[in-house]
Amino acid sequence: MLRIKNYRPEIDGLRTIAVLSVILYHAQIVVFGHNFFKGGFVGVDIFFVISGYLISRILLSELFEKGKVNFMQFYERRARRILPILFTVFLVTFPFAYKYLLPNQFIEYAQSILSATLFGSNIFFYFTNTQYGAESSLLQPFLHTWSLGIEEQFYILFPILLLLAYKFAKNHLVTIITVLILISLSYADWQSTKNTQLNFFMLTSRLWELSIGSLLAFYELKYGRVKLELLNQTMPLLGLVLIMHSIVFFNNQTPHPSFVSLLPTLGTALIILYSVNKTDLVGKALSFKPIVGIGLISYSMYLWHYPIFAFARIADTNELHNDEKYLLILATGILSVISYFLIEKPFRNVGFIGIKKFAWVILILLITVILMSAMVIQRDGFKDRNLSYRLLTTEHPWNILKKDGKRCHSRQSDFCLFGNNKRTIHLIGDSHIGALSYEIYKSMHLKYNINIMTGCWPIKDVSFITNFAPSSNCTKEFIELVHKNILSTPNSIIIVGGRLPLMLSGKYFDNKEGGDENWGKDHKDWGEIIPLLNKTVKENIIRGIKSFLDVGHQVILVYPIPEAGFNVPIEISKIKKKNIIPETLSTSYRVYQDRTRDSFKLLDSIKHKNIYRVFPHQIFCDGIVSNRCYTHRYGDSYYQDTHHPSTTGATLINGLLIKEIESIEATDSKGKE
Repeated sequence: MLRIKNYRPEIDGLRTIAVLSVILYHAQIVVFGHNFFKGGFVGVDIFFVISGYLISRILLSELFEKGKVNFMQFYERRARRILPILFTVFLVTFPFAYKYLLPNQFIEYAQSILSATLFGSNIFFYFTNTQYGAESSLLQPFLHTWSLGIEEQFYILFPILLLLAYKFAKNHLVTIITVLILISLSYADWQSTKNTQLNFFMLTSRLWELSIGSLLAFYELKYGRVKLELLNQTMPLLGLVLIMHSIVFFNNQTPHPSFVSLLPTLGTALIILYSVNKTDLVGKALSFKPIVGIGLISYSMYLWHYPIFAFARIADTNELHNDEKYLLILATGILSVISYFLIEKPFRNVGFIGIKKFAWVILILLITVILMSAMVIQRDGFKDRNLSYRLLTTEHPWNILKKDGKRCHSRQSDFCLFGNNKRTIHLIGDSHIGALSYEIYKSMHLKYNINIMTGCWPIKDVSFITNFAPSSNCTKEFIELVHKNILSTPNSIIIVGGRLPLMLSGKYFDNKEGGDENWGKDHKDWGEIIPLLNKTVKENIIRGIKSFLDVGHQVILVYPIPEAGFNVPIEISKIKKKNIIPETLSTSYRVYQDRTRDSFKLLDSIKHKNIYRVFPHQIFCDGIVSNRCYTHRYGDSYYQDTHHPSTTGATLINGLLIKEIESIEATDSKGKE
């Protein structure tokens, strides 16, 4: 009667497009000054449609032929496909996590492994307030397992729902699946502007993508493949255009998933529905053996690439440049080929390893993974380890301050508000201000409410700059919420600042003495739009700050923090190993002055009686030695990396902030007299 059709190589070709787009998106490769894969995250959506199609084809074929589903056999196949290589990647990465991750990162790493093991990593990353696509998310080795969580939840729920629908509404299967698609898609579009993280990570907003694949499977099993020459030639080509358009033109600010996500998903559906690999152009291309070969190892590639890039970025804090990224992609491919032939294929072969042996192997791997992860958590991330690659063993300063178990920096909403006092201090700006937040909180929270709204500059009405910004937090909604928050709290003190020289110049820092940020060499997106945005950004920064001043707030402007151009803790550590006193690590004050000239001019132009100014360079520069900016004192680093202040640096800058706050208090007292 109805049978599962023969192997379709073009489906593996589609997998190739999906996995390569995801890898290139995470790699952030810039070619000719442009990132052509800003929308590469849609590769996961392609995977969802393919998974829905293949899984439903298996289930529906059984239902149509036998009227029932062999759940034991179905879940055994899924386990053989997913678990052996997944557990292998967990175990292989553990030594690297032990060597490179800070205690809090190591604990989160272990928790993410446990959540992935329990088919819930998407839920875990949502509740830990992880911002997918943000710079910080690239350092979480198993963030990419969120998509596995969604697929596994689908595998658990969908067969049961399908069986019930077949038993009680056999003639309405298409209607039921279509209704599921419409409800889930509408919900996703609604949530895309309400709660972007919930929308991104949860099955409820992704079910429609998997269900599109189910409809394709139903149609194929019921009516066979479409064989109309005109449609077979044109529809797959249209599908490929829709997919490539999404990969090239989507970005982190594209509402996703939402109605716009129909472009890559329907593109995938058109190829699956209409492609006939022996006759149509797209089918022939996708069935080309090297392309099919990559598709066959795509699951291994997907699992390996993220931890490989994450640990490389953690170990090389100066950022990766293109040559290094190409080598990491090559390493991903080599590991994937090895794991495909040594792990994936053998474990999927029932003749090689029977069900009993397979169950024992998986049980042993499961217990090992759980015990190792639990030990990391129980031992507080092995906080007494010697982390030789870092001088600093404390948490990043911008991550220290937390509320409800989630860090305060870079929240989209639900900002951290501490205290029950009469007056509020608002902190706004990028991670440079985020790095100061804990020290400000420590010194001020008993007297002031502290409201942390850091994540990006509050550039009013210029949210389109975020298409090019490293942070995914700078959405229009975020900026509007920050302004609304501030304007709703009268007589507040606002501390605002950040890495303004980068924003205005579009160039990463070169200290002219060999310290040049590698990421800046490759990442030209900022530079492309600076001529367009420079004047607009300046005007809107001024307008945004004046909007605070106009309603009676006091504003403290934090001028640019000197950048080092090299990883200060690592350099100090290297010098210490040679028993050299590290008093020679400094940068040119003149270079700092040249770098920040436009920033100073902009901030100086904001005139108002309620403006106060803090100059970090007064601490770092032109002091111990004339015309130099120091990066440390007595081997104690002022920096966490190449430009963020460490806890020590933040404490010093906080001293300047306290003086300005005291000046505000004195002015207010005089006014009352």
